[in-house]
This record gives sequence, structure tokens and C-alpha cells, in this order.
Amino acid sequence: MATATTVEYQYTEKQKEAFRFLRTDARYTLLYGGARSGKSFAICRRIIHRAIQYPGSRFLIARLRLIHTRTSIYHETLRPMLQYFLGPEDWEYDKSEYVVNLWNGSEIWLGGFDSKERTEKMLGHEYLDIYFNEASQIGFEAVNIGITRLAQNIEGVTNRGYFDCNPPSHLHWLHRWFIEKLDPVDLTPLEKPEMYKSLLMNPEDNRENLPPGYIEDVLGTQSKRVRERMLYGRWVRPAGAVFDFLDDDAIIEPTEVPPIEFYSAGTDFGLNMACLFIGWSGENVYCLRDHGGFNCTTSTFNTDFLDSTFIVPEFTEDGELETKKKKISNEKYINYCDPAGGERIQEIRNGTGANNSVEPGLDYINTKIERKQFFIVGRHCPGLLSEIYDYARDEQGRIVKVNDHYIDAMRYGIFSPSTKKRWRPL
Repeated sequence: MATATTVEYQYTEKQKEAFRFLRTDARYTLLYGGARSGKSFAICRRIIHRAIQYPGSRFLIARLRLIHTRTSIYHETLRPMLQYFLGPEDWEYDKSEYVVNLWNGSEIWLGGFDSKERTEKMLGHEYLDIYFNEASQIGFEAVNIGITRLAQNIEGVTNRGYFDCNPPSHLHWLHRWFIEKLDPVDLTPLEKPEMYKSLLMNPEDNRENLPPGYIEDVLGTQSKRVRERMLYGRWVRPAGAVFDFLDDDAIIEPTEVPPIEFYSAGTDFGLNMACLFIGWSGENVYCLRDHGGFNCTTSTFNTDFLDSTFIVPEFTEDGELETKKKKISNEKYINYCDPAGGERIQEIRNGTGANNSVEPGLDYINTKIERKQFFIVGRHCPGLLSEIYDYARDEQGRIVKVNDHYIDAMRYGIFSPSTKKRWRPL
């Protein structure tokens, strides 16, 4: 059973603005900005109030990994708030099921998108609201599946999706969705842009609740790029970006792709499956189309990928440029798959084990980037674009294994054929 606490909360003007903002009629709301700005506090407060207001309602708070939901959200934010707003007899935490049960029958579930079994259990329920915490780390495919569970029917109440993040690059799906009002997959305007609203919150807005010197001595002494993101809440590449020399000139339109000499592909397995289709012209590499799936079978993923189309340029006899849609299944190529996939590789058309040398693979791609021999067809590679600028190393120089499914597929599909005899289409 819950125990009492002596915590006291002082609401800043920005927090009060966030409380009002979360009550707007938008179905999906994003709080973004720097570190320790009160984003998760505002959303957790909203969920607790809704849980009290609507008996029997169900809520989900999820991050990429369940353990981080438990440690960061439950222990540091949610539990102190429950102890503050409710009496010890009004709620209890079920450690085996990762769910907070309120006296009125409402439930607040904790989840993560890092385990097939836990994900299926988590998404086996319907929810009034879902909170995607640190949403920049969660793939768009997983979020798309998650929001289908915003289906608990309570009369007179609108289901809501809440998001927060320290902003990643401007090519991330969060920026596409909430700032540009575009569909992250095909980059077309959203049908109902009024459903997506965002609010910037920064540490300066929460100064009175932060330790003395935190803004000046902790955040203020970081590198310029860290300050831009964690202090000012700007959409920038993270510190330690692996592909730091990649610029916007490498993002091209389909009509800018020259005639392709041969094709390859790369596939990454896991709960988040990803595939990238690649074209080669001379020494230049073109990322033509990506495809992703969350919590799906390998055979279904393979079929969906083959059924998709990509745009290729062709020239008429008069030399005029035109574009045509082609199915991927019409081309000869090798699909270089994650070698840890085992028997799953056999379910991928033309699948074979990839060269999984991480550092040599990254060096090879970076060399292509520096030589201006690497290009991405932006409108057909939204998954890759949402990852490539945010793929980074930590302070010890280790790759941060978060939101990297398309990156791994890219590495398999580009580096593997560079070490083998190239397969040219018949």
C-alpha cells in the first residue's frame, strides 16, 4: 500500500500554461523542450486528474524500455504525485503487473516497446489516454500501433495521446507531425492539423523548482549543441552525431536519381523491423525507399515490403525525364539481413546474412558522405531520415542503441555489397 510523502509542489506560470494547454480540444499534444522543464510532471498530473474524474478509466504511460518507465516516470514522478494528491488508502502499485490501481477502479499502466511479450500484453487493453514519454526514442511504427489502443469508450470523453521529448533533429517524425503538420510517412499535409498541437517548455521556465546553479553550472557549461537542445529546446542534431557531415544537399527528390546500375537492400530484424532499398550508380549510393513494421511476422513484413513501390527516373528516346512507379519485386537484388536473424533470413526474398562489422560499416558510409557520394530520396525514406541525424555516440564513444533500426538496415545494405561481388540486375 502507498505511503505518505512530504513533497510540496510550486506551480510555475509555464506549468499553469501547460495545464491549460493539455485541456485543449486537440487529440494529440506534444510538450517539447529542454531538460528538467516540467514536461512529464504536467502530463502525469493530467493523467491523475483524469483517472480521478472518470472512475474505471484506463491509462498507459510508455517509453521505449519498460525499465526506464518504472525508474524515471513511476519512481521519480508518478509515485510522489500520487502520494501528494491521494491518501495512502486510495491507491496501490501492483509490482508484478506494473499497474497503479485507484480506489475508484481506474488504472494507470506502465509499459515499454522493448519486448514482444510485454508489448502484446500492454496493447491488449484499450485506454482512455496514452502518454508516450521520451517519444523521440520510439519509432513511428510503434506509436502508430499504440494509438490504435486509444479506444476505451467513456461517454462524453475524448481519448487523448500525450507526447513529450527533448527535441531531436528537424527530420524526426515528431517534428513532421506536430510542427510541420505533415504525415511522417508520405509528407502530405495532415487531414486534420488542428488535432496536433505542441508547446515549448524550457528549464528557465522551471527555475524555481530546480537546484541552485543547475541552469548556469550544469546545462550552461555544456557544448553548444547540448545547450541548444537541453537548455533552449531547439530541434538540432545531438552531440556525438555519427553522420555529422551529412547535410541537406544529400536529401534529394526522386527525379534527381540517375539511372541505377544495380540494387541491394538491408533488413534489420527485431520487434521493430526495418528494410532499406538501395540503388547504385557508379560510386554513388542512393537510399531509394524504406519500409518498417512493428511487432509483425517476418513473412508478413516481407510481403508488405515487396508490395510497396518506389519512384525511379527513366528517360524517353527524346531525352525527356519521366518518373515511373516500380514494385520492388520486379528487380533483382540481394537483401542483406541481420545475421542474428537465423532462420528468419530464409523468409526474406533474396535474403542472405549481412556483414555486421559496425565500425568499418559506419566508416564506409561516412566516407561516401564526405565524398558527396551518398544520397537519400527524402520523401520515400521517412524512417531513415527520422534516425540518421540523431544516431550518436555517448561520452565514452559507444553507439547509443536507440532508434536505430533503419540505420542498421542501411549499414547492412550498403557495406555488405562493398565487400562482395556486386549483383547486377538481369
